[in-house]
Amino acid sequence: MSEILAQAVDICRKLIGEKTTPDVSEIDSAITNITYIPMFKDVDQSILKDMLLSLYTTKVDTFQILEGKERRDPWLKAFKAAQSSKWNFWTRYSKYLAEKKSFAPSVISHLDELTDKVLDKLFNPQRDDIIISKKGLVVGQVQSGKTANYTGLVCKAADAGFNLIIVLAGIHNNLRSQTQTRLDEGFLGFDTQNTRAFTLNQTIKMGVGRIPGFDDAIAHSYTTSLDTGDFTKRAANTAGFNFHVPQPIVLVVKKNSSVLKNLRDWLKTHTIDGKIANKSMLLIDDEADNASINTNKADKNPTRINGYIRDIISLFNRSAYVGYTATPFANIFIPLDDSDLFPRDFIINLPAPDNYIGPEKVFGTSIIPDEDDELLPIVNTVDDSDDFVPPKHRKDDDMPSIYDMPQSLKTAIKCFIMTCAIRAARGQEKKHNSMLIHITRFQSWQNHIKDIVEQQFRYYKSEIEANDPAIMEEFHKIFEGDTESYKSYWSTTKEILDSKSFGKIDSQIRLHTWEEVKPFLYPAVQKIEVKSINGSSGDSLTYYENEKNGISVIAIGGDKLSRGLTLEGLSVSYFLRASKMYDTLMQMGRWFGYRPGYVDLCRLFRACLKMTEIFF
Repeated sequence: MSEILAQAVDICRKLIGEKTTPDVSEIDSAITNITYIPMFKDVDQSILKDMLLSLYTTKVDTFQILEGKERRDPWLKAFKAAQSSKWNFWTRYSKYLAEKKSFAPSVISHLDELTDKVLDKLFNPQRDDIIISKKGLVVGQVQSGKTANYTGLVCKAADAGFNLIIVLAGIHNNLRSQTQTRLDEGFLGFDTQNTRAFTLNQTIKMGVGRIPGFDDAIAHSYTTSLDTGDFTKRAANTAGFNFHVPQPIVLVVKKNSSVLKNLRDWLKTHTIDGKIANKSMLLIDDEADNASINTNKADKNPTRINGYIRDIISLFNRSAYVGYTATPFANIFIPLDDSDLFPRDFIINLPAPDNYIGPEKVFGTSIIPDEDDELLPIVNTVDDSDDFVPPKHRKDDDMPSIYDMPQSLKTAIKCFIMTCAIRAARGQEKKHNSMLIHITRFQSWQNHIKDIVEQQFRYYKSEIEANDPAIMEEFHKIFEGDTESYKSYWSTTKEILDSKSFGKIDSQIRLHTWEEVKPFLYPAVQKIEVKSINGSSGDSLTYYENEKNGISVIAIGGDKLSRGLTLEGLSVSYFLRASKMYDTLMQMGRWFGYRPGYVDLCRLFRACLKMTEIFF
């Protein structure tokens, strides 16, 4: 979407107001009104109307709730009725989602309702006359917006009086850092990564902090969004505020036994008679099925991470634990033990909006392939990779050379370049683009494959810069040259536009000619970087630092990219990691999510074409 078109959409939304389902006449009236503004006189009104209709017709199914047997005391409605002030953190966040993130009104309304339900199933945090512990689980889809959901819960919890919020964010530094950045944007409103400003108790506004009118929405953080910004006793003790400030405090920590032990021991120093009585604590466990589960037998001590989480919860008179996951298979089999993390009070199923690209749209829903399953035509079978990365390779095996690179991987790299170019042709040249190559768990192999991929990419880059006829013809064939094993970009877009199921899945996609796309190949390759994302490479994903102009990255990785971490603008996945575990496959692919304006440009290269071939 071009900047002018994006601005036109924003102004139309302001003219329409806060309605979630305006009449078509109201949309038409808003479009007519902005066309009198000179900068919008050349905006295509039909495209603008399609975009607004798509935005206002996004639907979200009703969520399902399972409740525990214990008596529950609803409190939130009476609490809200008794409050004379507005809910600053939540109101600011909802405005941010609408104005800066272009969330559909129905999605924000659904989030408002859901977070109220979750909060109501906890307890009134301002009551200091109770001793209470609540545990629940929220189940969503992979890459469906769980972070936005629990950020909304954090905002409302802070408004209600939860004054210590701990977020457990994965097992790797990069996921913890990414989660902190999301909370900086959606809750704190300032950049914790600027350690000098942070230490001096100064703020650099970002995200919700740039929404005017909410100066009273003040919170603090003992952690920062730096990779090294996890919790330490030293950082907590030298922060520009103390543990007993009246404003809410947030900590974003990774699920690491040493970090959790240090946090537990530090919290113990604030107890009186073994308890912290002046704090209502909310602990959010992101990817709650990963590392948090006690896998030891009942007669053994719990696993260290599980044990430390239990210990932290036990330090508070008033505590709430809410797990978030897309793959809850382990969580529901936790023994029903009050001291463990079983979600005894509630389990909520979080439906995704109808513009979410989930497994049923990529792989279908039938155990036996059914002709009635209309699938997005984006999956390509990889059957030529065994000489490059053998399925059962070992760390010390001889590594491949560039001459062993399979044609499928070369095609995938060319597809990524093509996707970047077409997105630029659609006015999305300042959006992030990502390609995932996930073919081995060994870091040494990942770093070596990065060098090979970078060498191949640089070859394409130099030939595009030289306008080499042979290479340009290869890209021309990628764009509109169908074969038995490959469907071109032009054909894929046309099939989606003509589809009964997917014809309206994305109002921003359109057919292009080769002559329209070709000029954008050169600027596209200038922005692409190849990175190996693991603990030994030194590379990192710099989405936030390049938010203004966007980055394009080919990310080679394994476990660090396998769960929780969001690859912004992910469009091409080359995925060979074998697994028969459903949760592992669902998480590692990272191919599900939202693809506004480029759903037709996505490509998944997979060793198995259908999920049924993996599971049955």
